[in-house]
Amino acid sequence: MPVSPRQQEVLAAISAVRDPEIDETVAALDFIMAVDVEDDAVTVTVRLPTFWCPANFVFLMAQDMRAAVMALGWPASFRMQLVEHFAADEINRGVNGGLPFEEVFPQARSGLDELRRSFDEKAFLMRQGTLVRLLRRAGLEDAYLLGVGIAEVGGLCRQTGGELAEAWQAYLAKRQKIGLGDGESDLVVSDIRGRPVDDLPAHLREIRGVSTNAHANGEMCRMLVAARREGGGCSLVQSGRQAP
Repeated sequence: MPVSPRQQEVLAAISAVRDPEIDETVAALDFIMAVDVEDDAVTVTVRLPTFWCPANFVFLMAQDMRAAVMALGWPASFRMQLVEHFAADEINRGVNGGLPFEEVFPQARSGLDELRRSFDEKAFLMRQGTLVRLLRRAGLEDAYLLGVGIAEVGGLCRQTGGELAEAWQAYLAKRQKIGLGDGESDLVVSDIRGRPVDDLPAHLREIRGVSTNAHANGEMCRMLVAARREGGGCSLVQSGRQAP
């Protein structure tokens, strides 16, 4: 069946949701198998790289998909249909019922707020690293970058446009997500608490360690998803149609 306009709208909304650990979209990672819309009821079918993807990671991502769909305004209901996963029944029940993770998984010692915060902080550092790399490429010196504020760099990025403007918007979104200030003089290059950085090369080496791990996990995800596709079925993003 061809994808309908409402399916396309839902697909666009959930495609922007990111794997919290890797900071890549579920569309890029080919997790979305199908989107079904019946009147104002939405069902999203998701298959992940392996049967054993950590339940807490998956729950975060599924919650974000639900929020993205319901933010469209017209859906009256959302149904997650996670398939071929060891905790599919529990995750589907919890997300579809709007239940907190610790209620669905009583053995969990706490909710997911701390985990989400940790992922957001890592993503902030990775996005900061990307931004700094592009600013260096644009000719800015390290000494300048260590002392420059939000307003000045934001103006430069918007004026330059393209990849730099996109990196700036991504960085700023995650900066706000972890609660850092966005005042004109707030430093662009900082640690996750907003504190100044003294040694930019050393700071970037630390970020590179975080990025390398995330990128390796992303590549592994893509390889495993490709292997699952070969075993039967393809993603909705890949095919442009409903998966069988």
